[in-house]
Amino acid sequence: MESDIGPLLGEWEYAPGELSVRKIDGGRGGQKIQIRMDLGLMQLEWSGRPDAIRPHGYASLLDYYQEKKAEREGDQGPGTFSLSREDCWDLAQEAMKYYWRRISFFELKEYQRAEEDAKHNLKILDMCYDYAENDEDRQLAEQYRVFVTGHRIQARALAYLDEDGHEEAVEEIRQGIVEIEAFLEKIGQLDHLDDCPELLFLREWESEVETNRPRSPRERLVAELQAAVEADKFELAASLRDRLHSLETEQSGQEL
Repeated sequence: MESDIGPLLGEWEYAPGELSVRKIDGGRGGQKIQIRMDLGLMQLEWSGRPDAIRPHGYASLLDYYQEKKAEREGDQGPGTFSLSREDCWDLAQEAMKYYWRRISFFELKEYQRAEEDAKHNLKILDMCYDYAENDEDRQLAEQYRVFVTGHRIQARALAYLDEDGHEEAVEEIRQGIVEIEAFLEKIGQLDHLDDCPELLFLREWESEVETNRPRSPRERLVAELQAAVEADKFELAASLRDRLHSLETEQSGQEL
């Protein structure tokens, strides 16, 4: 191969150390993702397996091993399927491809697709954790689960925020915090609840989203009333209390 990709890279403005992603038309109506990196360019498929390979004729290696598991346990009974070190390594390589596409989808604000790729990798982690022959492979699956779960939660919450669904986003973040805390408890790592990076991020983000959430007229009046009382502005507080009562009466009448 003699083709120099230097001119192509030179046309793409790029800041070293930063992730630069773009969506391109791959021909025949298909789309692809390109990632500019320090040493070159990575291109991924928009859907399906990111490298367009069909391992053993399946859409993904995960699908292949899921089918193998079903066949083995169907023929020989539950508990007869296992993954060798090589199997887990191959699945880890597939997970890395989905990771690169996942963070690319975040950059492109394709949050639903980012969530789908996170779920794919969570299934890979589950399979390695449940069926790996080697303890080290199970430990690695356990180690990365919180990280990938954090991405799944983030993708779903960002999708809600993209549609101005602040309440739904806050609820998703809160449920995610509970999910991660429960997992850490399950694996005996309760002592990491206060220093887990994913939990620290989600707790801070929950507070930020809640603070920036658009308030209803009633919520704004309640907040103003509380501030007036705390500042000993009793006349203002009385006026706000009357306005709040009128608003609640009006809303009650509309419901009837």
